[in-house]
Amino acid sequence: MKITSTSFLVVMIIGLLSGCTGLTALSEKAAFKYETAYLAEYGAMKQQMADTQIIKWIQPANKKEQCKVFVGTSKDDDRTIKHDYKIYWDGQCKDGYAYGLGREIEKGFLTDMEAIAMYSGEKKEPDYYYQKCNLQNMIMEGDITNGYFVQTNIKDESLNFRISYSYGYNGRGANPSLMIASSPMEDNVLFFKNYPNFTYKIYDMTNNEFNIINYVFEPLLPSGKTNGFVFAISKNQEFKAFEDINGVRIREVILPQSYTAHIGKILDEIKEAGQKAINAQQTAIAVKKQYKQRICSDSVSVDFMDNKEYKAICEEDKYFAEVKTKLDAELAKIETAKQQQRIRLAQERGLRAQEAQARAAQRQASAAEQANINQSLANFNQSMANMNQSAMMNLQMQNQSNMLNNQLQQLNNNLFMLRNNNSNSNIPPWLPVTR
Repeated sequence: MKITSTSFLVVMIIGLLSGCTGLTALSEKAAFKYETAYLAEYGAMKQQMADTQIIKWIQPANKKEQCKVFVGTSKDDDRTIKHDYKIYWDGQCKDGYAYGLGREIEKGFLTDMEAIAMYSGEKKEPDYYYQKCNLQNMIMEGDITNGYFVQTNIKDESLNFRISYSYGYNGRGANPSLMIASSPMEDNVLFFKNYPNFTYKIYDMTNNEFNIINYVFEPLLPSGKTNGFVFAISKNQEFKAFEDINGVRIREVILPQSYTAHIGKILDEIKEAGQKAINAQQTAIAVKKQYKQRICSDSVSVDFMDNKEYKAICEEDKYFAEVKTKLDAELAKIETAKQQQRIRLAQERGLRAQEAQARAAQRQASAAEQANINQSLANFNQSMANMNQSAMMNLQMQNQSNMLNNQLQQLNNNLFMLRNNNSNSNIPPWLPVTR
């Protein structure tokens, strides 16, 4: 049985849409500097990478005739050499090797796996369509041999139920994997292109009505820390880009269009691999159905293991019906929580609208009050102007009156002086004066 594994690291997005001033517009060379270095490192690694996978052909414990089956294991942790390890094959044999459609069942310490495969009767890796790790409750369906499959993980505990999917291409050898991670219980979808020394991660939140972000792109180190140029696109199409070094935000930048177009092509590449995996899963489901038709009749039984355990695969449909019932209940809870959040957000929006209206009314009232004050001031100023004008006219009249009084006083003075002069003369006042 061939063992494949896929692991994903989900990094939470915090503050990607917070910006800063003084932006630097990057050249194409500067924008691709991190990727260029990563790919150069990867090229050197491929030449030196030691393949830790080993292939063994092992005789099944339940077969008396030579009927070896394919086992892919690891040099670092070879499960086949442990004392309690056993593998069984329920298919046919030909020329000393497994042949035709059948199921491998592996048992041992921390090992409880099964796989449906099609063997050619030669020393050749079979075509694997179905693989289940019972201890992890994980199922893979698809073209597992060539790396295209859908992986279903089910966590079914008393107070903790979760189902998730990983699908795409699980890179063979040194080839990068192209995987999509999703769950019917979440609105967000993750896209990965994973190299041994770095990872492209694209976070799709377009279906998340409560998040203002649509997409986030991050280049990740094996540690999971961002290292390189990241960007985010909000639902109102606002675009922000940053440079991160070892998980630390350094600066906000302006990326060239060629950089974002390149990431768009990577996203398309991952989606294409995901679709191939889904197509391969459909074929695998048909193969599994054909296998179950052969072994799930009451007349079929085995003696090399517990027959009920052997035929548990025949109850798979019933088990998944129970899983769907639990999933529907969880989805109903999630929808209820969403509806409550929608109501709360609507109330908050209504409250903000009321506050805005109140502020607008207050501004309007303040403007009217200020207009009244301004009018009062204008009236006061006009009254003062009128008073000043009246006072000026009174002052002018007073001045004119004073001038007239002064003139009359001067005239009186002159007459008085004239009388005085005449009184001092010997000429009677009634006689004309001649000279």
